[in-house]
Amino acid sequence: MRPAIDDPDELLIAAMLAPPPLEQAQSSLEFWRRRRARLPLYRRRARREADEMIERWRECVLEAERRRYGSGLLGLVRRLLAGDSRSWTLTSSGLRAFVWELVPRRLLLLAGAVATLWLLMAMLTLVAIAHVLA
Repeated sequence: MRPAIDDPDELLIAAMLAPPPLEQAQSSLEFWRRRRARLPLYRRRARREADEMIERWRECVLEAERRRYGSGLLGLVRRLLAGDSRSWTLTSSGLRAFVWELVPRRLLLLAGAVATLWLLMAMLTLVAIAHVLA
């Protein structure tokens, strides 16, 4: 729980630093996506700016979703109960990022270590076979 702030200046600063509401962040993200889609190929600087703004607003949308619903599996349940599945299914990359957020970090590290070990063993086996055949 946050302490009550009596100073109007501090209230204004806190309001200015707070992330935008989810609906505003989503509409801004969609604006920049539409703008990026309309820009011709030769407008590289404008396209780069649109790409940067898309990334910034995507982060704002994710932060607003975390503030509204929470994160992890409990956040997913809250989001589904609220009927707001649109925000995390906007793009496949957004859905992919959300799914990766659900996977525990230790499991990811273990899977990476197993995959690396498997590739190393496969390479050593191929080298041994090539050495025997030579």
